[in-house]
Amino acid sequence: MPKIIFKSTYLQSDNGAHAKSYVKYIATRDGVEKIEDAWKTLPATQSQQKFIRQFVKDFPSAKNSFEYEDFLKEPTRASASIFITAAIDAHADQIGKRENYVGYIAKRPRVEKRGEHGLFSDTDAPIQLGTVAREVAEHDGNVWTNVISLRREDAARLGYDRAEAWQTLLRSHAQTFAEQMKIPLEDLRWYAAFHNESWHPHCHMIAYSKGKEPYLSKQGIDGIRSALARDIFKQDLIQVYKEQTEARNTLTAESWNAVAEIVRQINSGGYDNPAVEELLVKLADRLASHKGKKQYGYLDQPGRNMVNAVVDELAKDERIAQLYDLWYQQREAVLSTYRDEMPERVPLSQNSEFKSVRNAVVNEAVNILLDRLTFEEASEEEPDESVTAEPASDEPEIAAQVTTDDKPENMYILYRRAKTLLDQESPEYDPQEAIRLLIQSAQQGYEWAQYRLGKIFLHGDPVEQDIQYGLKWLNEAEAQNNQYAQVLLGRTYLKGELVPRDIGMAEAMFAFASDQGNADAQYALAKLHLGRLAEKSDIFRAVDLLEASAKGGNEWAQYTLGKLLMRGEMIPKDTVRAERLLLDAVRPRPSRDGGGRLNPGNQYAAYLLGRLYLSEDGIPKDAEKAVRYLGESADQGNQWAQYQLGKMLLYGKEVEQDVLRGLTLLDAASRQGNIYADKVVQNYYSYGSRSRGSAKTGAALGSLRLLGYLARLVKNRLDEEARHDGEAGLIETKLRREIEAKKQSHGQRMGG
Repeated sequence: MPKIIFKSTYLQSDNGAHAKSYVKYIATRDGVEKIEDAWKTLPATQSQQKFIRQFVKDFPSAKNSFEYEDFLKEPTRASASIFITAAIDAHADQIGKRENYVGYIAKRPRVEKRGEHGLFSDTDAPIQLGTVAREVAEHDGNVWTNVISLRREDAARLGYDRAEAWQTLLRSHAQTFAEQMKIPLEDLRWYAAFHNESWHPHCHMIAYSKGKEPYLSKQGIDGIRSALARDIFKQDLIQVYKEQTEARNTLTAESWNAVAEIVRQINSGGYDNPAVEELLVKLADRLASHKGKKQYGYLDQPGRNMVNAVVDELAKDERIAQLYDLWYQQREAVLSTYRDEMPERVPLSQNSEFKSVRNAVVNEAVNILLDRLTFEEASEEEPDESVTAEPASDEPEIAAQVTTDDKPENMYILYRRAKTLLDQESPEYDPQEAIRLLIQSAQQGYEWAQYRLGKIFLHGDPVEQDIQYGLKWLNEAEAQNNQYAQVLLGRTYLKGELVPRDIGMAEAMFAFASDQGNADAQYALAKLHLGRLAEKSDIFRAVDLLEASAKGGNEWAQYTLGKLLMRGEMIPKDTVRAERLLLDAVRPRPSRDGGGRLNPGNQYAAYLLGRLYLSEDGIPKDAEKAVRYLGESADQGNQWAQYQLGKMLLYGKEVEQDVLRGLTLLDAASRQGNIYADKVVQNYYSYGSRSRGSAKTGAALGSLRLLGYLARLVKNRLDEEARHDGEAGLIETKLRREIEAKKQSHGQRMGG
């Protein structure tokens, strides 16, 4: 039985069947005059049982009530009496006349009155009962009556045991009623009254239209029930989503998102399914003679059956089955608040929520047919170190400080001298003396000495590590709004190796530094928003932060923003601008340690550039540039570039064939766990470069890509629903006293 009962019917203008006997019975039934409680536990009388049988026969919807459920569990005189009262109350619209019904719900015993009656509506204007009764009685269109019922314990616990709560609820959902009744909001007229029954409190509502005739379908009723349930049981749903998150987190301790961990397992694990490979080859052969568009919707039925068979085979994988089950669990947990029966689970291939996988199957068959050069989407993501690495720049040169105090104990002089003693290239290198001088400078309140001292002890270089002492000085520097201390603290809390992981504190630190224009902090904060780890994750905020960080020269922001623009994810696709950003990211730049040497450009950006120049998507194809950037990325050890370039060289696609170099690169990728490289090498040694071998290789790679695609598709659906509920305010955020204190001390820089 669902937690909320929502009954909706037409208001009848004539007396219902057995109306007089029903009214007479409710006034004279067994137990109505009795005060003692002993009668309540006795079995229901024959007359009660006879009446109930007749009533549910005349009004089958009466079975869908809490009271009937209670009576079936314990058929006592008390439960029978409660059901009879509630049933007649709920079906008063079908028993009496319209005008009488309005008066009945407005003045019925236990109605919560506001003056002479209990009616309320969408305004606070006084309601004249007689006027409303005549208005409803004389309305020549359909009038809908709704009864919304809760269990007493739920009503008391959630605050719906008073009329004000119901008035607020119904007013807030006026648009919901209008939309589901398919009428403009301005045409909606409604009145309601709250009956505070001791067993199951409920609200009667009358709704009709002053203009367009309403139409309320079963789907519309479900929509209203769903919307009301989400609001009423908001706190319960918070717990549901918390429990779902905890359940997903138990799947892996290493993943920020357990569902994403399953996807990563799929992307990094082997997958051998000869049935899928054979079906893909057969589908490719069938598409060779297909005249229409090569899309699922344009295929004949045998072709569609082959596509569905591929999806069914993929769905047999236990990891996909686990993801699909999690998706259903999340959906059913919400549906159970307002539906008695769950929709039947359907095979994944028949689920319209995941229909895009069908065209993905067709596309893989076309790849085989045309012997296309394909790219993999699996795991070319940057590693976590991109947001936890050392800052791109360090403290400014002390020479820039202006001071007239040249005494040796001056904090600036102390710090400058300490920096010289920390330089391993200096003949004066003396880390112990440097630490002593840094402490003196830090004790005088110099923020850069505090930051440098904190970093040294936090990392244990070049002294023995002392995490707490390092944190002490970093917090001193952070209190002075030192952006580098904030970035280092944020990364420390985010990584969670030296201190317990605390995403909220990391976000606060990144936000403080970001407000000062720190490009590293802007990128790190953007990643929290993109990963939905921020307190109030916002995709638009993430993009703004990436833009600022990329402009500030952060290579990872340039790469990430370029990737989003190249794929058209979250922001409109723009491959021309994506190319510019990726080119910025691959430029060599000074090393982060300040040594003056140049480091090679971003290997992930180089891989994407190679892919972009082969795609013919918005910019001219340039195989020479593609090979150059893939080579740069491969030389830095990027397994996806090694795999892609190795595959091209092995088969001589877009480049002069070089089997030896191709196999060498594929072997390097394979040793890093690249499952696609394994497949290419295995099939090459089995079939060589013959056409059949090419088809077999294409099918093997296609089956891997489809498994990964399907995993991401299910994950995205889970994320979308979780994000929707989060945006609705259903996910509580953990309050941290330390963060709030920081907000106060920094003048609410986070805007909180």
